[in-house]
Amino acid sequence: MGAGDWLMAAGEARLLHAKTGKPVAIVDQRGRAQWVDLWNGVPYILPRVVPGCMTVLSASGVRPYIAMKTPGRWRWKHYQPTPAEVRFTVEEQLFAADHAGRVMIEPNTKNIGHTNKAWFWDRWQQLVDSMPDTQFVQCLQGGTRPLAGNNVHHVLTLTFRDAMAVLSRSVALVTTEGGLMHAAAAVNTPAVVLWSEFISPDVTGYKMHTNLRHAGNPCGMRLNCPSCRRSMVAITVDEVRSALVAITQGAIA
Repeated sequence: MGAGDWLMAAGEARLLHAKTGKPVAIVDQRGRAQWVDLWNGVPYILPRVVPGCMTVLSASGVRPYIAMKTPGRWRWKHYQPTPAEVRFTVEEQLFAADHAGRVMIEPNTKNIGHTNKAWFWDRWQQLVDSMPDTQFVQCLQGGTRPLAGNNVHHVLTLTFRDAMAVLSRSVALVTTEGGLMHAAAAVNTPAVVLWSEFISPDVTGYKMHTNLRHAGNPCGMRLNCPSCRRSMVAITVDEVRSALVAITQGAIA
């Protein structure tokens, strides 16, 4: 599973720790502790199960927002994620400081066998082109497709933590539903999030974000879906630009 799932698990651990005051281990179906580097430095998330600790069940096959998986689709549960807590190292903070004050943009989606969560590349480019006075930052890894434009600052990030650190120093984020959306909640960066019919903000979204969605009940389709495409067609460049301007409260033009 992806970074978003592990950040949602960390959010549950944060909530449980706040309620009980006890450390938390994130475990799989067999009670085995899980560990990813996104949790580095968070003192109440444990790398192993110890006597007296609390546990959060979250691993592949037991995500709290998934009701069922079939060959053709996902079935979702109503779920409300809690923002995770992230602790950056001094090196990560210094790296991010060099790229501060921009709007992070992420047009790429993870390769998961379909494009149901993706907006259209030409619209991402039109968005950047329509805001020439706004400085964007796009984090790139191997094979990531870059946006063009003198107002797009490209940053090579070797890890997702590096991207999160840059995001923590950004004035806003614009992206589709996915890992960076959960990272934005964790680092308290305002976000405009584009949603298709695939899934809904009522499942994995955050109320503090500006969630743009023109769709019916989530379909969860695991193959390319005409309804998902239509729902993304309905999100216009003007709508996204207006939402970006609104959440930054004059920080961008």
